[in-house]
Amino acid sequence: MRRFYIHPEQLDKAEPRITGKDIRHIRDVLRLSPGDTIRLLDGSGRMFDARIAAFEENAVRVALLNRVEARNESALELIVAQGFLKDRKMDDLVRQITELGATRWIPMITERTVARPDAKRMEKRIQRWQAIAVEAVKQCGRSMVPKIDSMTGFKNVLGLAGTVDLPVFFWERATAPMDQPPEIRPASVLLVLGPEGGFTEAEAGQAKARGLRFATLGPRILRAETAALTTTALAQYLFGDLQKSP
Repeated sequence: MRRFYIHPEQLDKAEPRITGKDIRHIRDVLRLSPGDTIRLLDGSGRMFDARIAAFEENAVRVALLNRVEARNESALELIVAQGFLKDRKMDDLVRQITELGATRWIPMITERTVARPDAKRMEKRIQRWQAIAVEAVKQCGRSMVPKIDSMTGFKNVLGLAGTVDLPVFFWERATAPMDQPPEIRPASVLLVLGPEGGFTEAEAGQAKARGLRFATLGPRILRAETAALTTTALAQYLFGDLQKSP
């Protein structure tokens, strides 16, 4: 069934309406008609089957049929903090980690960060990432859109270490892989990844002082974007639902 995003507040109205670019997709691309059935998601975990009631000038009016139980969300709270990357690499990463089940995305400034957008440009990037995440959720079958944070500093990210079961700092000089901690199966994991140039020794020292678990990704030096995808997939496999049968 075709899936479309609807703003959460619309689901509480007597006559919910779909707005935004999905209007054209429903009407002009898919050529759906009043009476056709679609599936709606609001990004917070709610999904409904609905019937198209009417096309309006700037909206598609729908009638809710029944609520659908969401079965494609991992129980793992997975936070990915990424040192800001150049060009459009961050756009691709938002899409891909959303598909892999990340629940929160934090772009951060580190000592070796090269790309540092100003506040106006950063606001536009965040809006773009939010739109990308919504599209990825619709495509992959998730019911929840990951939280997209504003740009923050490395020290602020380290401050999150005490709020999760397993905070992991990936560094090329680490010697142990990310693995199941012997003392607990984590329900929440924080992955901290550097930009193109990696982390400095000073940053590694700060991470150690805050109690983050150091981890390596093997003998090869991976590109920053490859490392982000690898660690997200590993975390879902070790602690989430990537190893489970549908």
